[in-house]
Amino acid sequence: MEDDLKRRLVYGLLSLALGALATRVAMFLTNKILGEPDSRSAIV
Repeated sequence: MEDDLKRRLVYGLLSLALGALATRVAMFLTNKILGEPDSRSAIV
């Protein structure tokens, strides 16, 4: 049971980190392709 708990914990942490990284990369690439957004319509 202990190995299963470690596996789920590592999986959850990796999913969280990679999800956040993918979001940042998508925003970066969108800004490179389409240019920076207006200050009043910026995604925060």
